[in-house]
Formats: sequence, C-alpha cells, structure tokens
Amino acid sequence: MRIELFLTLFRVHGMNGFYYVRLSWLSLALVLGLANTSEGASERHTPWTLSGAQERIEKHRMARVDLQVHLPGGTLLPSGSLVELELQEHAFQFGVSLAGSYVLYKEPTYHDILEQVDRLFNYITVAFYWRGNETRQGEWRLRKHSQQPLDWAHEKGKRVRGHPLVWHNVIPDWIEDKERDAAEIGDDIMQHAERLLTLYPEIDEWDIYNEAPVWEGIPGLHDTQLGIRRWMDLEGGPASVTEKLALLIQRIRPEADGLVNHFNLDHPSYHQMIQTCLERGVPIRGIGLQSHMQDENSIWTEEYMWDLMEAYGAYDIPIHFTEVTILSCEGVADWVEMQAWEEKRMTQRRAGEKPEQQKSTQALMQRQAAYARDFYTLAFSHPSVNTIVWWALSDVGVWRGLPGGLFDEKGRVKPVAKELNRLINEEWHTHVRGRLKAAGEVPLKGFRGTYQLKVEHEGVRYRADFDLLDNAEKPVQVDLVRVDAE
Repeated sequence: MRIELFLTLFRVHGMNGFYYVRLSWLSLALVLGLANTSEGASERHTPWTLSGAQERIEKHRMARVDLQVHLPGGTLLPSGSLVELELQEHAFQFGVSLAGSYVLYKEPTYHDILEQVDRLFNYITVAFYWRGNETRQGEWRLRKHSQQPLDWAHEKGKRVRGHPLVWHNVIPDWIEDKERDAAEIGDDIMQHAERLLTLYPEIDEWDIYNEAPVWEGIPGLHDTQLGIRRWMDLEGGPASVTEKLALLIQRIRPEADGLVNHFNLDHPSYHQMIQTCLERGVPIRGIGLQSHMQDENSIWTEEYMWDLMEAYGAYDIPIHFTEVTILSCEGVADWVEMQAWEEKRMTQRRAGEKPEQQKSTQALMQRQAAYARDFYTLAFSHPSVNTIVWWALSDVGVWRGLPGGLFDEKGRVKPVAKELNRLINEEWHTHVRGRLKAAGEVPLKGFRGTYQLKVEHEGVRYRADFDLLDNAEKPVQVDLVRVDAE
C-alpha cells in the first residue's frame, strides 16, 4: 500500500521572506525577460536546450524508499495518521565562497546576508591566504574576516572547504627570497600545510595546491626563480607536489578530502597532472573546475560545458565547480582588455583613489539569473558533479571590479539569488504531506539528502530524522521520538 499524498508543497520561505511558486517555462521566460523585449539581443540569454536534463536529475538526484514507521515502544504507526516529510539538507553541495568577505564583513548588511546564505547554501568556501595571515615568519594569525565566517559556518553545520593549503599567488614575501635554498623553502611550505591541517580540524575539504598546473600550462607567466617554483621543480612538478600534500592530508586528517583545482581547463597540463596522480594512487577526492566568465571569450556554451563535464567525469572522481562567476554587467572583450582594465584599476589604487567598478543594469542582472539557471541545471543533471560554488557573494569590492555577486552594493538580493533559491529550495526540494493508507507504510520518492518526518497521532506530535541517499530495495525502519520528550 502507498501513502496518499494530498498536498505537495513547492512554496518555501526564500530570500528576503518572499514566497516563490512553481512557474511554467513560458511564465518564467516572461519574468526573466527572455521573451522578445526592447532590450538588445546581447543583453538577453538564449535559453539552453537542456535536453534530457530533467530526466537525468530525476535519475541521479532522487531516490526511492519505503519507510516502516514505528511509534515509541515499537508499534506500527496506525493507518490514517497524518505525516509530513521534508528535505532538510541536500546531499548535493550548493555553496558560496566567503573568501571575499574581507571587503564585506564590516558592512551593516553582512549579517543579514549571512542569514540568507544560511537558507540557501549548505557548503562554504573559506579563505586561508598565507600572505595575509603570516606577514612575519612564525606569527600566524587567521584574520577576523576569515575566522568569523569559519566560526559561523561551523555553528550552522555547513560543510567547509579550506582555500587553499598552498597557492603560489599568496606566498608570503619572506618565502620568496631568491637566495634561499629550494629544499628549505619546501620545508616551510610543508610545515605551513601541516599547521593548517592541525589547527583547523573542522575543515572538511582542502584545495591541495590551488592552480598547480599553471607552471606548465602558461609558460613564461611566472618568474622561474620564485622560491615556490624552484621547490616544485625540485620535487618533480605539479603531480609530485600534489602527491606530497595529499599524503600529508591523509596522514593528519584522513577524514578530510583533498581537491585539485584549476582554471586553465582546456590545457593538457591539468589532465596530465590528474592522470599522473591517479597512476601513483594519490588520494584525490575531487576535481575542481573554475568558471570565472568575466570576458566574452570565456562565457561557456551549453555544448562546451557538457563536453567539459564528460571529459573530467571520465576520471570517476567527483567534479566540483569551485568558483563560478557570472556577471551582471558588460564583461571585457578578451584577456588583453582585461589586463588593460586591471592596470587602470591598479593605477587608481596607487593614486589613493577608489578603483573603478563596472555597473550592473536591470537587463544584465536578468541575464545573469537566466544564465545561472541553465548553468546550475546542466551541472545538477550530470552524475559526476557533486558541488557548485558561487564565487562572489556581493558586489561590494568585487574581484576585478566586475559585478558578479548574489547581492548588490547595498546588500539587496539580486535576481540571480532569487533564481538559485527557486531552484534549490523549490524545484529541487521535496516536501509532502498526507495520511497513511496502511499502518506504518510511508513510501517516498525525493531528492537525496537528510529528511525530517513529522507525525501527529492522537494529539501527540512525533518526529524522526533520516537520510535518503540511495534507492532502498527493502523497507527502512524509522523510529519516532515524541517531540516533547526530546
């Protein structure tokens, strides 16, 4: 016998307390400005086809189970009892980076933004940039703008990614003495990584060496005499350094996951590093793919994104979209224009001026939301992907002065945040309510994750939490606990 579901709830409390309702594709297109408007074609996103996406989402992101529900004492819950089931937390990791909070944590809107982040995301990236936290050798102190979001994420029960153990772009100046021996520099780097793993046991995942293949993927970009470059060459290249750091994680924090992470995804160097690591048995638990779409040449097409997921999915290691940037302004034309734009902003900083920042427009904010909808849907539909992290929380002091945040400079929710809320907390959310037809039998098909079961029987309320992660061939027993007895 099956439970009789008389109501399916897609309405949820969302960003800024709004309520969202399930929209048809046509009505959604009208809301997001995807239909014919007076705006120029460049300001609209052409919806992706997303062929087969909904079927894949149902196959890979949902599961079935028959619950056998017992009252305290072991009695089956009688037929006719009112039950309510709701997903509390996705198994899939929907995240946001708080790495840029150094420009935001003193803003009056910061805590309000965090409250909304809590409702939307279950995964947080926190920055551990070495240079800013140990300006003098031997005096490590995690800055408040990193410690505060770390404490907050831990308090809220979020899964946390430490970004990163090692990254050449944030090496302290005292490391980069060209007169120092490469092996000595390597000892300092490994000691730093060991310190992070020891001091922060609450970190669930670490970027092992952020963008390690850059040394081979972009020849001539960095000074070959840099201390960290000389150390990598001494060790034998990106794969060897990754192996050394991954084994350190395994030794000190075996319960933590080590991820590789890179931006130059088309260059063979990243694939070569991953392949070499796998041949050596290096414990890599995730493959990070950065997707900062800040110039017109870097905006992904549907076909490109699918081919990318297929290529990296072939390693049979979970894919993490670690750094997603989608702009709500006009991006620069190409990398040459980007460099000129960055130089202009640097000149303004040197002169003591506030660096120039591009402005969002209503049309481009709608395009940002529409593109994010398709990007997230395609990623969520691919079986190899288990994490998506939005990079820019806010447009305040945004990276490169190119607005790509979920909130604008005044802390107001942008359309993209509302759209992600609609997807995560409505369309990809399970909330059902009904009465049992047969004693104890509660069937469920829902999105994978942690659930709460609520029951009212003879005027008494009961509850139970359980995980729905895989299709269950046999009934799963759930024992209720009286609410007032907890």
